[in-house]
Amino acid sequence: MAVLAKPINRIAVVKKQESQKFVREFNENKVTNEFLDSCKKAGKLFGNRK
Repeated sequence: MAVLAKPINRIAVVKKQESQKFVREFNENKVTNEFLDSCKKAGKLFGNRK
């Protein structure tokens, strides 16, 4: 099954009043090191592609 995606060439603009909220939510949704490690282990199961 192939997944196709259309690239978006727009830059997100964050208003000054919403910047603190944006940064807080961004930091809460960061990918953890544990998740990255599990992705690396899963990647080894599927081959040597990165």
